[in-house]
Amino acid sequence: SVAEFVNDIGISIYEGYGLSENTAALSLNYPGARRFGSVGKPLPGVRIEIDKTVEGSKEEDGEVLAYGENIMIGYHNLPDKTKESITGERGLRTGDLGHLDADGYLYITGRVKEQYKLENGKYVAPAPLEESLKLSAYVDQIILYGFNRPHNVAVIVAAMPAVEKFAEENKMSGSGPSLLNEPEIRKLFQEQLEHYGKNFKSFERPQNFALLSEEWSIDNGLLTPTLKLKREVVEEQFKSQIESLYS
Repeated sequence: SVAEFVNDIGISIYEGYGLSENTAALSLNYPGARRFGSVGKPLPGVRIEIDKTVEGSKEEDGEVLAYGENIMIGYHNLPDKTKESITGERGLRTGDLGHLDADGYLYITGRVKEQYKLENGKYVAPAPLEESLKLSAYVDQIILYGFNRPHNVAVIVAAMPAVEKFAEENKMSGSGPSLLNEPEIRKLFQEQLEHYGKNFKSFERPQNFALLSEEWSIDNGLLTPTLKLKREVVEEQFKSQIESLYS
C-alpha cells in the first residue's frame, strides 16, 4: 500500500479518525500500536461499536458508532438532526461504514449515504475502490455507479498527459481527447482497472467504463469547495453516458 511504501522510505505517518461532532480524535495509530489500513484503536475514554443493522459491502461492516464524554450534546437549534445523529445512549452515528478487527483496530470502508445496492442485493461502498483505482497514473478522477443495476460501471476522467505520453511511446497517431476512442487506450484502461481493482470483490469492480478528458472542478460545479465529488450532480450530468454503458 501507499502507507507501507512511505513507511519503508523512512517517513512515519500515523493515521487517526475523528469528526467535529466528537471534539477531537476517536481512534489513533501510534508507535508500538499500528496497523496499516486501519485508523487505529479507540483512544482512552472512547468506545466504538459497529451497528450491523446498517449493512455494508463486507459482511463485517456496519455504521461506526462512538461513545464517550467527548461526544457533542447535539446540533444547536437542530433537534431533528440531533435525533438522527445521537442515539438514546448518547452514541454518535458517524455516518461512516467500517469494522473492528479481532485486536480492536478500526477500519473505515466508506460512507453510509454513498453506498448503494446492486440488482442482485449486494451492497457497494464505492469510495475505497475509487481511491484504489485513482492510484493508476492514467486515472485522474472516477465515479462508480450501479444503483439497482446488474453490475457496476465507471465514468473516468483520464489523466491526459499520461495518456498522450503512452500514445507517443507506442507510436499512435492522434492526440488530445480523440485518443480516448482508440482501442489501444481502452485496452490500457481495462488493464489498469483490473490491476488496481484486484483486491476487491468481482461484483464491486466496474464491468464497463466511459472515458472523459475534461476534469471535474469547483468551477464546473462537480466538486464542492473542499474538493469532494458531488455524486448526484455528476451522475445527472453524465446520465446518458452511464445509460450507454448498460446497453
